[in-house]
Amino acid sequence: MLSFPPSLSGRTLLRQAISINAELTLLIDSQCRVLFFNPAAQALLGDSVEILLGWELSSWVHPDDQLTLKSSFQRTPAAHPAETLRVRVRQTNGEWLWVSASSVSFLDNPDVQAIMVQFRPEPYHQDRHSQDQHRRALWEMTQVMNSTGHLSEVISALLTTGLQLLGASSGSLRLISSDGQQLELSGQAGFSNQGIQLMDDLPLTLRMPVTDVARSGEALFLGKQKFQTLYPDVYQCYGLSFQSAAALPLSIGERLIGVFTLGFKEDHDFSAQEQTFFQMVASLCALALDCRCLSQELKREQDWSQAVNLNSSDIVTVFDDQGLIRYESGSIERILGYAATDLLGKSIYALIDPDHHARVQAALAQLSPGGDPVTVIFRCLHYSGHWIWLESIATDLRHQPHVSGVLVNSRDVTAREKARTVQQDTLDQLSLSERNFKRLADHSRDLVRQYALDGSVIYASPTAQDLLGYNSEDLLGPDPLHHVHEEDLPALEQAFQRRFTAAFEHEKFEYRLRRRDGTYVWVETVFKAVRDPETQAITAFVDTSRDIDQRKQAEQHLKVQLDRYHHLLDFTASLEQLCDPAALTAEALQKSLELTEYDYGYAFACSASGLTFEAQAGLNSVPISDFMDQLRLHAFTPLAEQAIRRGEAYFAVDEQAFLDPPEELPRPHWRSLCVLPILRQGTLMSLLMFGTSSRITTSQDTRQLLQNVAARLSHALERGHHIEQLNISREETLRALGLALEYRDYETKGHTDRVVLFTEHLGRALNFLPADQDALRWGAFLHDTGKVAIPDNILLKPGKLTPEEWTVIRRHPSIGYEMLHHIPSLPPATLEVVLYHQERWNGSGYPDGLQGQQIPLSARVFAVVDVYDALTSVRPYKRAWSHQEAAEQLRLEAGVLLDASVVQIFLELFETDGSLKSTSPGEVPYDYS
Repeated sequence: MLSFPPSLSGRTLLRQAISINAELTLLIDSQCRVLFFNPAAQALLGDSVEILLGWELSSWVHPDDQLTLKSSFQRTPAAHPAETLRVRVRQTNGEWLWVSASSVSFLDNPDVQAIMVQFRPEPYHQDRHSQDQHRRALWEMTQVMNSTGHLSEVISALLTTGLQLLGASSGSLRLISSDGQQLELSGQAGFSNQGIQLMDDLPLTLRMPVTDVARSGEALFLGKQKFQTLYPDVYQCYGLSFQSAAALPLSIGERLIGVFTLGFKEDHDFSAQEQTFFQMVASLCALALDCRCLSQELKREQDWSQAVNLNSSDIVTVFDDQGLIRYESGSIERILGYAATDLLGKSIYALIDPDHHARVQAALAQLSPGGDPVTVIFRCLHYSGHWIWLESIATDLRHQPHVSGVLVNSRDVTAREKARTVQQDTLDQLSLSERNFKRLADHSRDLVRQYALDGSVIYASPTAQDLLGYNSEDLLGPDPLHHVHEEDLPALEQAFQRRFTAAFEHEKFEYRLRRRDGTYVWVETVFKAVRDPETQAITAFVDTSRDIDQRKQAEQHLKVQLDRYHHLLDFTASLEQLCDPAALTAEALQKSLELTEYDYGYAFACSASGLTFEAQAGLNSVPISDFMDQLRLHAFTPLAEQAIRRGEAYFAVDEQAFLDPPEELPRPHWRSLCVLPILRQGTLMSLLMFGTSSRITTSQDTRQLLQNVAARLSHALERGHHIEQLNISREETLRALGLALEYRDYETKGHTDRVVLFTEHLGRALNFLPADQDALRWGAFLHDTGKVAIPDNILLKPGKLTPEEWTVIRRHPSIGYEMLHHIPSLPPATLEVVLYHQERWNGSGYPDGLQGQQIPLSARVFAVVDVYDALTSVRPYKRAWSHQEAAEQLRLEAGVLLDASVVQIFLELFETDGSLKSTSPGEVPYDYS
């Protein structure tokens, strides 16, 4: 302390006065140096405020606020209070604190010669300071997450920087397993050796903070007392490591990806602001984890695509409207010698033989969005300088957002083109020699056939064996189209009709041929006319056919994948998330329309009484009332009925009736339709009907897709049905446990069903949520479970119990709790009914002597019901009281032994004659029959 002359008795008096002031108060001299501070400075600024003595204003007031504060001292008259200012002062930990500053100058007083300054903390700025800290922490966390590249780095950052920023001493990260049934440990930090040994993968059925959060999707914050009450076993395991905890769901929208847990060594009071901050951090981390998972999956797909492209037998090229190359597959290096990136951005004509530019340009000019692919053969420059013949098939995919260009598949046909050149030269020289023609055709890798003028096949090359599995002789005969796929017949029949036109020279088309084993192969056939050199009259026809099956399969696969990939993912995910049968059916309708050629769809529930309309989707072109009238007046045709009973989709076009007696044809609506039966465990549950207003040909892919939709929907309905059955089984099992006690004491027969009935009515009157009503009802079933351990000579004793026997009886709530609390499916409220239903409002109950609001609400509710039933039932030691007598007794015990508000609401449930009032329209009592 500074020493002062004896003349400064006024200052001493002032120091004594401000020492008892609750606000931080200082005395400073004319140079703004600290002469004295009161004890309040200790709480406001920290433990080491003694260092302020003798310091100038600039040492502990924010630089931006020093001039304002000094100016206030100078312009304020002596002994007059200065205006209140907001300034920042430095705490001993280095952080700035906002305070309100007021001052009075006593410099002119010779006994004082000092300025008294008083500081008062501003709560608003403290909150803002806390918010600033949270924002800085979020910013730091964001920077850390953005700097990570792999999933393991995100997890490491979360368990290091994340724990530090959140002030936690330990933490763990668990991700949901692929089957959605477990939480798998991905990382932990700060746990003791004992805690680490207990951190195996956790099934979601366990009752622990982390699994409860995973099931509910809600964050959980546990102070020490709440931790010990709700999770005593978990607290016992981890109590040495931390006293309080937080469990935060890591979710993307409705999708849970994991749970992040935090442990705190001290008992932590989680404020609402802090809880919000923790959940913001969890959301940030969930996004980072999900992004890294998606990045890893994308990397795997890219590696797969690169390997496929590198080893493909064809070159895949994509170029834009300007003819600039945007993509080359890796196989170009093997065929043309260039690296896949060498040609990016270059014109496609840079490598094409100039003599073939016009040929390529003419072929590309035939392309149109959604049109047929075109084929062109040209020479391309190899990296080493020689020419390679390529056969390219171009498809216009500029309208496809995933491609936005022309897709070209090219293969090396140099050997074939050289052979074809030789073959053509030979044919020109030996066109009049049948023997020479056959000799050449016999050695061709393509199937070569010769036709007479009437169209009959008179020659087929031996390649027929390799291509179709037939001998050459098997293809000879008057029907040249015998092996053609029925869907391709019309086009080929028209082509044969054109062969006698004067301008006919050759024509190329693609179609399917049937092999000997019944399968089909796509071929490309060039059909040519053979003319007399002198008269130019057509003397015969020849064609060459080559296998293009792999190319067609690749084109079809690409098209299907581009159109349906995302829809299928969404559909599968939505079925897994929905449980309500009506919602499942509506989702199946909508997704099926997105994935098929149909315009609209309807869903009908099936029962013994007929069909009932459930839902519709798509274009509303058919009045549902008219259609329902048709379905009521007609049955399905035998073929349709047979398919439906087998669980198979039934398809019909406009000239095909599907009702019996037949509907009017052609139908004005439902020109093409599909009836899709939905079964559950072999029983027809509903029908999905899809239709169009114009005739369509339903593809095989669509037929298979709809069968898959039916299977998936049936599976989802069966799963929901199984869950419902499990819930019913649980309900009946709990009731059976309650009824089992009645077989020991026939005087209480019917007690379980009565208290359950009263409890349900009272729970609804108290506006309990459905889950809380379930917990209350289960507690009513199980409340006397502990009596199984009470000897018969005490439980069934007709006379008065001795004090020792009463001690045994009073143990039954604790015994029941010990028997039941290990069952993970029983909620806390159920166990509270079992343990505390004998507690009384004034604390006279047992086992713990709780009183008033200390008794859980569920136990207080059930206690009223239990007492009422005991009063109105016959016992060995009493008669059954009337409702009026029992009601009067409840009113006497209200506020003494029972919760008065619960008693009042309970008595309002009864009519004056003691019967329960009618159930309200929204209430459906549980069926105990």
